[in-house]
Amino acid sequence: MDATPDLPLPAFVVVPAVPFLMGTPEADLSDLARRYGGTRESYREEAPRHEVLLPAFAIAEVPVTNALYAAFVTGAGAPAPLAWRGATPPAGRLDHPVVDISLDEARSFCDWLRQQSVTFRDVVGNPLAVRGGPRLPTEAEWEHAARGSDGRTFPWGEVFAPHCANTRDGGPGATTPVGAYPAGASPYGLLDMAGNVWEWTASLDRPYPYRPDDGREDLVAPGRRIMRGGCYANPHGYTRCACRFRLPPTVRNEFTGFRLAVSLAREGSKV
Repeated sequence: MDATPDLPLPAFVVVPAVPFLMGTPEADLSDLARRYGGTRESYREEAPRHEVLLPAFAIAEVPVTNALYAAFVTGAGAPAPLAWRGATPPAGRLDHPVVDISLDEARSFCDWLRQQSVTFRDVVGNPLAVRGGPRLPTEAEWEHAARGSDGRTFPWGEVFAPHCANTRDGGPGATTPVGAYPAGASPYGLLDMAGNVWEWTASLDRPYPYRPDDGREDLVAPGRRIMRGGCYANPHGYTRCACRFRLPPTVRNEFTGFRLAVSLAREGSKV
């Protein structure tokens, strides 16, 4: 089925099933405190660094935009973000990431999109064989997509560069159009993985090492969920690929957005 013309869906990037380095080495925690403030223990939640292997998946190249979310508000009668004028996004911001979105609202959007006649496509326009419909990425999927397999600090490398991300260090102090910082692309070509808006993940706030089978991916369990990426109001330390933040699923504010992920159909299976 082809995408409905009035749904401005993002392109999706396939992330392969290869081992990647997740988290921060314990030996680096004191240095993080010196660089970014706090104490060594402030960064304990990122340790230890460990190798993770996930099935291949696909993730949206950019966060969900106001334009796409507006189709949900209109089509499903969903509540609009507080800054909108009714069902209309702010003028001139259709291509900005939607903000003021709670985890529960992000999930409702995914449920709605699952019911639409859409085809998810890769960055060159090829249709993807998916199973299960759109969803939020897990914390591990998000980190793999952001930093690649080599454990780099930022999506583009080891050293922060203001022209690579919309942060307090050089951004306009507000959201920017998705994809406005192409120099900040991740190894797989993902954009806006650092700065612009915090992005919800599906994962519960649990300590490392990451294990997908230990209950942290229980979609109905109560508890705070992990957010990733930092936002336009944060200094760049929050945009490190390993940085973890968490909020209750009902919280929404001017910094919270999300991007989509899909599971890929196994070869030979029916979709």
